[in-house]
Amino acid sequence: MSNIQILVGSTLGGAEYVAEAIQPLLEEAGFDSELHFDPDLNNLSLQEDQIWLICVSTHGAGDYPENFKPFVEQLQQVNAPLNEVRYGIVGIGDSNYDTYCEASKNIDFLLEDMGAVRLGERFEIDVAEYPIPEDHVLEWIPMWIEDLNDIIED
Repeated sequence: MSNIQILVGSTLGGAEYVAEAIQPLLEEAGFDSELHFDPDLNNLSLQEDQIWLICVSTHGAGDYPENFKPFVEQLQQVNAPLNEVRYGIVGIGDSNYDTYCEASKNIDFLLEDMGAVRLGERFEIDVAEYPIPEDHVLEWIPMWIEDLNDIIED
């Protein structure tokens, strides 16, 4: 059974609500999961059997939320490839801004550059269209779980 670490970067609580909506669905599908509202690389394993699901909102001019910045800084200090890390991303943003979901794109690019492997497509939630983002993620998470199961079985 895979262990999914849900890493949350949130300013106004939207990403927290999304993460909290996802967790019971992961557990119903047979995955162990843990929420990290203040992600810390020191509390995570870089082992192959662990998967990160990153739920991050974009703040300001495409910035990471304050609670997520230390985690990104820790990642940038890692001097080894993250080839064993598998991850998924849910980004939350407002398409009225030209920095729509920029934080999720940036963490995706950083992890990819470090050798981590994304599972499935990055999912972006536009709060201009879906003002309750946790409702919209419920449409996506079953597909991600299905993709995840296919990958794990291979």
